[in-house]
Amino acid sequence: MNLINKTGEKIKKISEGKSTGILTRLFSAWIITSVFFLVLNKENFTVFEFYDSINVMLFLILVAVLWTSLCFIKSEKVVSVAMVTVSGLYCILGARACYDFYFLVGCCGIFSGIVFFARLEGIKIKLSKSLLWIGVCVLMLGFTVVIGVTCCLRYNNYWTPCYDFGIFSQMFYYMKETGMALVTCERDCLLSHFAVHFSPVFYLLLPIYMIFPTPLTLMIGQCALTASGVVPLIKICRNHGLTNLSSFVFGACYILYPAMAGGCNYYIHENNFLAPLILWMILFMEKDNKLMSLVFGLGVLLVKEDAAVYVAAASLYFIFAHKNYKCSVMLFFISVAYFIGVTGYLSAYGDGVMTNRYDNYIYDDGGLFTVIKSVIQNPIYAVQQCFAEQKIKYILQMLVPLMFMPVCTKRTSRLLLLIPFILVNLMTNYKYQYDIMFQYGMGSGSMLIYAAVINFGDMGKKRKKLLLCSVLSSAVIFTGTFRGWLMYYKSYDDYARQREVLDYAVSLVPEDASVASGTFILSNLSQRRKLYQLETTKNAAEFYVLDLRYDHDEYSVDDYQTDEFEEIFYSEDIVAVFKRK
Repeated sequence: MNLINKTGEKIKKISEGKSTGILTRLFSAWIITSVFFLVLNKENFTVFEFYDSINVMLFLILVAVLWTSLCFIKSEKVVSVAMVTVSGLYCILGARACYDFYFLVGCCGIFSGIVFFARLEGIKIKLSKSLLWIGVCVLMLGFTVVIGVTCCLRYNNYWTPCYDFGIFSQMFYYMKETGMALVTCERDCLLSHFAVHFSPVFYLLLPIYMIFPTPLTLMIGQCALTASGVVPLIKICRNHGLTNLSSFVFGACYILYPAMAGGCNYYIHENNFLAPLILWMILFMEKDNKLMSLVFGLGVLLVKEDAAVYVAAASLYFIFAHKNYKCSVMLFFISVAYFIGVTGYLSAYGDGVMTNRYDNYIYDDGGLFTVIKSVIQNPIYAVQQCFAEQKIKYILQMLVPLMFMPVCTKRTSRLLLLIPFILVNLMTNYKYQYDIMFQYGMGSGSMLIYAAVINFGDMGKKRKKLLLCSVLSSAVIFTGTFRGWLMYYKSYDDYARQREVLDYAVSLVPEDASVASGTFILSNLSQRRKLYQLETTKNAAEFYVLDLRYDHDEYSVDDYQTDEFEEIFYSEDIVAVFKRK
C-alpha cells in the first residue's frame, strides 16, 4: 500500500511539473516493451504471425511496471537518454528485420523527432585524445574485418564475377610477375588495364600483395584502404575545433556511411583509394601545406582519369572560400591539364574514353565537351536528368545519413563541394554510378562528409542533436542496406560440399594452362597468364571450366561433349572441366 501511495505521489509531482515528463516515461516504457517482444519473437514483425506470440495482457503489464519504475527516476535527462537509446535500438532492430529504404528513412525521421524532443541539453561527455584514437582504430579494424571477411567468404564460395574482381585479381598477378598491369580477361586479349582506365595508384598496394600474393589480400586491402579515410577526417574535425567526442562521432558516420561499405561490396576498385586520398589532400589544403597538398592531389589524379573532378572541385572551393590562390589555382590547372592529357591518351592509344555514360547529353556525336555545351544550352534538361526517380533514392541514401548537413549552409562557396556528386553520380545515365552498392559514391561521398563537417561548425545549439541523429541514421541505413551480408556468415557451412567440389575441379587445371572459365569461377583461376571469360571469349583455350550452378544461354555441357574435348571432371549442377584434345 505504501508503494502504491509513493508511486502516486511521484506521478503527481511529475504531472504538476510538466506533462511531458509523464509522456516521456510512458513512451520509454512502451518502446522498451516493444524491443523486448521484437527480440524474443521468431516471426518477422511485418507478418501477422508476429502478433500470435504476443500476450496483450503481459505487454500492458510490462509497460505499466516499466512506467512505474521510470517515475521513480527524478532526472529528466536520465529518462531522456534512456528514451533516445532505446528508440535508436528499436530502429536498428527494425532495419535488421526489414529492408525497405523508405521505411529506413521513416525510422530516421521518427528518431530525429524523438531526439529533438528529448531533454539532452547540458549533458557533457568528455573523450580524451588517447581514447579518441583507440576508438578510431576500433572503427577501422571493425570495418576491415566485418566487410573484408564477408568479401572473402564470397570469394571462397565462387561468387565473385570476372567483372570486375577477376580482372583486378589477374592484373595484380601480372603486376607481381612482370611489373605491368596486364590482363587477358577484360577485353579477351592481352592488354594493359591502363588502356581501359588509367589507374597507376594500384601500384601502392602492390608491395603488400607481393608479400601475400592471393586474391584475399585484395579483399582485405580494399576495406583497410577505405577505412583509413577516418584518420584524415578526424584530423580535419580537430582542425575545425570540434571536440574529441564530435570528431569520433563523425568518424563513426564515415565508417557507417553506406557509400563506403557499398563501394567495397563490389570488391576492389581504384575508387577505394579516393576517400582517404581526397581527405588527406583537403586536410593539407586547409593547413596551406603546398607540398603535401600537391602530393596528395597528384595521388587523387592517379586513381582514375575522371578523378580530376575531385581535385578541381576542391581547388575551386579553396579558391573562393579560403582565398587560397597559389596552391589551389595550381592544383586546379594541373587537374584540368591532367584530365585532357589522360583522356587524349586513352582515345589515341587505349580503349577510348567512356563517353557513353553521358550520352544522354551528347546530341551531335561529339565528345565530353558536348556535355558542357548541352548543360549551358539547356540547363532544365540537366535538372530533369539529375532528379529521376532512382536518383532521388540515391540522393536520400547519400544525404539522410548525414542529416542533409552538406547542403545546410548559407555560404554558397561550400556548394562547390557538391560538384562531384552532381557530375559523377546524378548527371550520368550509367545506372551503376547512382547505385549505392557500387564504388562510384566513394569519392563524392568523402566530399559530402567534409561539407557536413565544416557546416556543422557553423550550426547553433542544436547541432549536437543533429550529429546524434546523423550517426544513428547512418547505423540504421547501414544495417538495413547490408543486413543481407550476415547471410554469408550464417550460410557459409551450407555450401561446404559445393565448395569442396569446386576447389577440386579448379585444382585439376594446371597453373601454366590457358583457361576459359565461367564468370563466377574465373576469379579463383586468376593467378595465371592466359584466362578468358567463357561467356564472351572468342579465343581457344586448353581447358574449359563450366559453371553449372546457373543457367546459361552462352554455353552448355552438350557443347563440350564432343570428339574435340576430353571430359576431365563433371559434377552435376555444380561444375564441369573439359580439356581440348
